Amino acid sequence: ILVSSVHIASSLVSFIFNLVISIVFAIYLLFSKETLMVQSKKLLYAHIDTEKASNILDVCRLSNKIFYNFIKGQLTEAVILGLLVFVGMLLLQLPYAGVIGILIGFTSIIPVVGAFIGIIIGAVLILAVDPVKAVVFIIFVLILQQIENNLIYPKVVGASVGLPGIWVLLSVTVGGSLFGAF
Repeated sequence: ILVSSVHIASSLVSFIFNLVISIVFAIYLLFSKETLMVQSKKLLYAHIDTEKASNILDVCRLSNKIFYNFIKGQLTEAVILGLLVFVGMLLLQLPYAGVIGILIGFTSIIPVVGAFIGIIIGAVLILAVDPVKAVVFIIFVLILQQIENNLIYPKVVGASVGLPGIWVLLSVTVGGSLFGAF
């Protein structure tokens, strides 16, 4: 038991240490973003000919723009899902509609499993009030998830990154079947 306890404690301390170092590093990068960009450009132009360096920077700018638009689309989609859950719960007269709508909106930002985390927490909250309403909630949100994943998500995210919704739906479907949920 002592060996297991020491192993668990050291793993926890290591995790917390890595988390703190990661956060500090991320903050440092954000505060010195402009300086690092200038230094990276100088380094690139110093070691690669001008035309190739310009092409690399063009690809980096395009990637940054697409990633920014993708994140914006993800956040828009999360707000839409949260609102749909809120309105649907009001129509079905389920308790905690506002809290659970916001919760599912926030957790749906986490790819693949986020909305399901919100569903589980919401179901537990509703279960404390009425078990039948918890089952209704789970069925409602699972149906809403299918509609959202197959209709709303491809439209919103596709429009934000400049792709037709069918290509986003195809890439999500193929990527999910090839690489799984994780």
